[in-house]
Amino acid sequence: MSERGLVVHQGALSTMETALADATTAITTQITDLLEQVETLTPGWDETSESHLVHAEHQQKLRDGVTKLTEALDQVRSRLATYREDAREIEVENVAIVN
Repeated sequence: MSERGLVVHQGALSTMETALADATTAITTQITDLLEQVETLTPGWDETSESHLVHAEHQQKLRDGVTKLTEALDQVRSRLATYREDAREIEVENVAIVN
């Protein structure tokens, strides 16, 4: 029976790190832009009205959700960076052993 193994490509991990960072930026930018567009479309909305207060509450929930999402993406990116560095160190050790 053959032993199980894992092949890690440092370049693939770097690509995934970059993609996660880009996704975080894109999500944050897109939501911020959309919320700003909503504000420009509703300039005369009475800020003390019940509907505006509910709208503001919904926007805050959306912002909080985006924050949680981007924090989770950043944690995954950070772990990938750790795995990439570990893979590099293991590769260096393996080359040293072979030489």
